[in-house]
Amino acid sequence: MAERGGKRGALFRTDAKRARIRAVHLGAIVKDAAARAGIAGAVTPRTLRHTFGTHLMERGVDLAVIASLMGHRTPTETGVYLHALPGRGRSAVASLDADKEDEP
Repeated sequence: MAERGGKRGALFRTDAKRARIRAVHLGAIVKDAAARAGIAGAVTPRTLRHTFGTHLMERGVDLAVIASLMGHRTPTETGVYLHALPGRGRSAVASLDADKEDEP
C-alpha cells in the first residue's frame, strides 16, 4: 500500500503484470501456507480477514476504526465481530453505576 501512496485497490498483485491476483490463486496460497504452518482445518483468506477483525475487537479497538480498516460501508457489516465481546456489555453498564458512585 505504501508503494501506491495509500491508494485503495487490490492488496495482492502479481510481480510480472502488476495485475490483481485472482481469488482462487490467493486461496491456494493461503491454504498452502496454513498446511506448512501445521494449521489444521480449513483456512481461507476470509478466515484470516475475520481473525484480523476479531483480534481488533478483542483488544478494544473502536468499532468505527475496525469498520474503516475492514472497508465496511455499514455498522451492520462490522457487527459480525461483536461475538468477541462476551460479557463486555454487562461490564459497560456496570461502569455507569461506578461513575455514579464517584459523583458528589
